[in-house]
Amino acid sequence: MTHRPLRRQQGLSLWPLLILIVILAALGAAGWWGWQQWRVLESDRQSLDGRISELQGELDRQSRERRQAEDALRDQQERLQARLARDREALADVRQGGQTLWLTNEAEALASLAGQRLLLTGDAGAARRLLEAADQTLARLDDPDALPARQALAVDMEKLNGALQVDIQAMVLRLGALQALVPELAMPERDAPPEAPAPDKDRGWWARLLSQLPVTVRRHEGEVPLPLTETQAATVRLTLDASLQQARLALMQGREKAYRQALDSARATLDQWFREDQGRVRQIRAALDELDGQKVNQALPEIGAGLDAIRQLKRDLLKREEGGQ
Repeated sequence: MTHRPLRRQQGLSLWPLLILIVILAALGAAGWWGWQQWRVLESDRQSLDGRISELQGELDRQSRERRQAEDALRDQQERLQARLARDREALADVRQGGQTLWLTNEAEALASLAGQRLLLTGDAGAARRLLEAADQTLARLDDPDALPARQALAVDMEKLNGALQVDIQAMVLRLGALQALVPELAMPERDAPPEAPAPDKDRGWWARLLSQLPVTVRRHEGEVPLPLTETQAATVRLTLDASLQQARLALMQGREKAYRQALDSARATLDQWFREDQGRVRQIRAALDELDGQKVNQALPEIGAGLDAIRQLKRDLLKREEGGQ
């Protein structure tokens, strides 16, 4: 009777222990699950931090590019403003007399070019046209101070009118036309020399030995007989063309001796390599004789008074502008 209640009391005391074990197991599972969630959240946080760093770097790069673009735009704006300022100054100079100086410079350049053209090519007509252009430029000034320079230019132009006129340009063009006819010239055709006679039995052993060799020995008196090969014919035509070109250059440079020598060389090439019964050969030969008979040297005047007067006018204008300022 006394042992039964004790057993019932012992059986009831196990439930708190089981409940405690279950609670501890639940807490462990919850802790493990929380740890796993914390690791996931930490990984997401690190990934988010990396993304934020990348975005921050991109923002910094865009900010630098924007500042550079702003600096470039600011520099461009400053250059445009400086250019506008220079243009306004140039416009003010033109309004205050800069156009006069500009026209004077143009007239000076034309007069200088006229003297160079006369010296290098001897073309008095071209030199006179340049002096006329310089005079017309000075006429646009509408300034009484330009009258002495225009008078000096008129004297130079009158000197050119009185000089012996030789149409150098027409002669140069004619020589160029003759050069264009050179490819049409036909090379002469001559028969090849006869073959060497068969060796005689009475001739020496050396002659008989040569006759048996697979080599043909020919002896020619004077020049090698024609026809020429294509390369040789091209060389002959090139020689004739070069002589005509030398004549053109000597003519433009006013070197009469070199001009005559070039014409003689061209005639010698015609006589040596081309037949006289060709129409083109007779035409070129007649043209060379005609060109050789024309005068080349001309009495070139000394011009330069107009250029000196223009330069003096320019100095006076500069002094006048400096005094006005």
